[in-house]
Formats: sequence, C-alpha cells, structure tokens
Amino acid sequence: MRKLLILALVALGSGAYGQQIALNSQYLFNEMLVNPGAAGSKEYIPVQVNFRKQWAGFPGAPTTQSISSHANLGNNFGLGGTFFNDVAGPSRRSGMNINGAYHLQMDRKGDHRLGLGLGLSLTQHMMDATQMETYLPEDPAVERGFNNQMVPDVNFGAFYYFKDKAFVGLSAHNLVELKRDLYEFNNVFVNPLVRNYYILGGYNFSFDNDFGIKLTGLGQMIETTTFQFDVTAIATYKNRFWLGGSYRHTDAVVILGGVQFGPFKCGYAYDYTLSDIINHSTGSHEIFLELQIFKDGGGSTPWLKRNRIYAPRI
Repeated sequence: MRKLLILALVALGSGAYGQQIALNSQYLFNEMLVNPGAAGSKEYIPVQVNFRKQWAGFPGAPTTQSISSHANLGNNFGLGGTFFNDVAGPSRRSGMNINGAYHLQMDRKGDHRLGLGLGLSLTQHMMDATQMETYLPEDPAVERGFNNQMVPDVNFGAFYYFKDKAFVGLSAHNLVELKRDLYEFNNVFVNPLVRNYYILGGYNFSFDNDFGIKLTGLGQMIETTTFQFDVTAIATYKNRFWLGGSYRHTDAVVILGGVQFGPFKCGYAYDYTLSDIINHSTGSHEIFLELQIFKDGGGSTPWLKRNRIYAPRI
C-alpha cells in the first residue's frame, strides 16, 4: 500500500508540473542546461557536475545527477553536451543532449552576441516493476512497464548575451514531441513527451567596493498550459563568494551560496518546499562542482588565439 501511495504521488507530481525535464535551482550558473544557444558562450571551458536530491526524506522522491560541458571551437561556433540520470520512484530517465550553436557578432567589438543553438537529445525511459504493487494481478501497466524505450528529440534556443553583464534567451525542448508510449502500456496509456518552453534572463550589477548583485529569472511553460517561474538574487564579493535567495512560484523558497577559488567553483542550494510535501520531507538539496579549463582572467581558450601575431620585443 505504501508503494502504491508513493507511485501515485510521483505520478501526480509529474502530471501537475510536467517534470519530464529535471528541475535545477542553480540554473544561473549553467545556462546551457536550459538553452542550447548558450553552448560556447564562455571564454573558457566549464565542466560541471550537478547532483540534486529533491524532497529529502520522502520515499521515492526524485534524484538527479548530470555532467555537462561546452566550449567555443572558433569561427563563432560552440559545441556542448550533457549526460543525465533522473530517478523518481520506480521510473528512471537517463540519456544525453548534444548542442551546437552559432554565435552572431552584433557589434564591431563583439561585446554583443546572439547564439542560435540546436540540440539533439536521446533519452532512455525505464520502469522498474519490482518496485510497484498493484491491486490487479498481472496489470499490463506494470508487467510491460519495465521495457526500455529510447526516445530521440530536438531542442532549440536563441541566447543573447552582453559580455558577462547581461543575457536573455528563449528556448524550446522536445520539439518533435514523439508520440510514443514511453512505458509500452498500450495505446490507451500513451504518455508522449510534451514541448517545454523557457525564457531566461539576468543582469550583473557591479560596484566599486568589490561587491555585486546578480538578478536572474526563469520562466517555464509546458504545452499542457502549466506555467512556473523562478526569481533569483545573489550578492557577490570579488566574484569569488556569493549568497542569495530564490523564489519558485507555488513551489519553494531557495537559499543559494557558493565559492570560487581559481578555476574551481562550488555551489549549494537548499529548497524549502511550500507545498504539503514539506510535512513529509526536510526539503531539497542541490550541489554543483565546476572546473573552468583555460580560464585565464578573461582570455579566450588557446585555439582562439592561434592566429594572433606576437611582435618580438627589442
């Protein structure tokens, strides 16, 4: 009975919020997870590992792991990718995204750029029937539910950014919206991936006393008309330490903090749930670790400098 209740709650949560794409409270530190157009927008190569434990203490709650990276390959072209694993109760969703983006230079100095990105995703969906109990013996929704399904799809994004000061982007995931029964239940139980739309933006305010404020926002809309938005504000000191908060509409209040030493960055977020689930959970935890390869205080990756001519000193 307990497992039935867990499965029902997880299914209802997925239906209400359309969480076919994993939730991320620290989206402002990895825009490519939301927008393929951000691939190659940095002057270094970020390699980020992310772990999220949602609704800690709640049996069968979602757990997500991912690793992502992207780079500017030169000639205004960026390439990136993400490997992910998302588990919720008896269901598992794992796979990868490969993103390519072309960055249009919008002024002579190259301070204003527009990244147009296209992403290819390949997702494996699986149901573990051993974790479920049903009232009906040999229920086809369970007996046939643990067969793996590989689902391809396409993502698109447009990402405008001004140096490291401001950015805004529009993106869409699951554009193909493949009409496939993910768990091979039968045609009656068709559960296709639906399109997800995102609007992302932010601005960095810098002050003379080494302090700064970063304001960001993220809006998410599922094609089933479900809409949700995040508003985040963090204070920074010498671009090495940050602390702030976020509000996710009708879902959670988030505390964020982190530190950067040299090429290493680490961030943590705690979500205090606003829904009734807080009666059964201690909240959500999320941490990311990032290595910034070829970060040299604002320079570009080495291959972008290969055509530079250096005059010998006399």
